[in-house]
Amino acid sequence: MESTSAHKILDILLLFNTTQPELTVDEISNQLQIPLSTVYRYIRVLTEKGFLEKSGTKSYRLGLRFVELNRVAQGSNRDLRLIALPSMKRIADQIIETVSLMRLFNKYAICIESIEGQHVVRVIIEQGRLQPLYTGASSKVLLAGIDESDWDNYLDTPTEAITENTITDKDIYKNEVRLTRERGYGISDGEIDDGGRAVAVPLYDRFGKVLAALSVEGPSFRMTDDKIQDYLKLLLEEAETIRHQLT
Repeated sequence: MESTSAHKILDILLLFNTTQPELTVDEISNQLQIPLSTVYRYIRVLTEKGFLEKSGTKSYRLGLRFVELNRVAQGSNRDLRLIALPSMKRIADQIIETVSLMRLFNKYAICIESIEGQHVVRVIIEQGRLQPLYTGASSKVLLAGIDESDWDNYLDTPTEAITENTITDKDIYKNEVRLTRERGYGISDGEIDDGGRAVAVPLYDRFGKVLAALSVEGPSFRMTDDKIQDYLKLLLEEAETIRHQLT
């Protein structure tokens, strides 16, 4: 299969998320600007292989093959999750906000572990949640760990405003990523969740490569600038602990 076809198939699969768990062929065609005949061809292949299944008369949803792949993915991330989880629990116990661990997945950041905050009003990051690399504190950290010459390859998808604070100008966003790299942490302010703020730090492997992003998320009325600095200190301390365990 040609590279362009493989990318289009992945783009189709990545359209499915918690906000749109089911899609029609017309919706896929409109969102990706792919001809209907091409979408039908890819849908047929994905259905035959178990990656998609029919839902009703016109819609499709992710198929059971992803249940199997999810078990494999959980196993591949198992060591990192087991090493990071005690640190995440220590942070969560002190601040009672949501703590998450995210890794790079294609052109997205995916949550591989999360501890939900205990406040009544909180930001929820579900395990398995995908977020585009063009927005969010963890996305900035993960993109900052990639050579700048490759950024355009990861940011070549259309930027859509998730909230009114989403940065849709790619040049402005790249400057945010450069700043993230310089200071060693990323911050987002309502870019993904309305009224939510986040601060994230990188986790490095033994070769000094960014392996994941460790972050704290909470509502902006609690996540003040002073609080973010306090949380940043905790994140950096635990990131160093995790790094020593990984090496």
